[in-house]
Amino acid sequence: MDWVLYAWLKRGSRRKTVLFELHVSKEPLAANDISRNLNIAISQASFTIKELHGKKLVECLNPLDKIGRLYKITSKGREILNETQRNAKNNKRT
Repeated sequence: MDWVLYAWLKRGSRRKTVLFELHVSKEPLAANDISRNLNIAISQASFTIKELHGKKLVECLNPLDKIGRLYKITSKGREILNETQRNAKNNKRT
């Protein structure tokens, strides 16, 4: 487990929300899909995706396209997200 990455994700509620949105989606999402689903500005969705992509928590499926890039969560992203959710449940019990 990369605890530095875990702490980085935990500090950003929008990061967790966007990553979770990609996790529960049955298909890859574009920034405008995330923006619409989460009711946030497209600039916020794009910036957050860029952050997550930089940490290799999401991957771009069509990187050569300038518009309408599609993203999905990586296995590393799932692992970190699952750990944050598991620890959140444990903290509620105590």
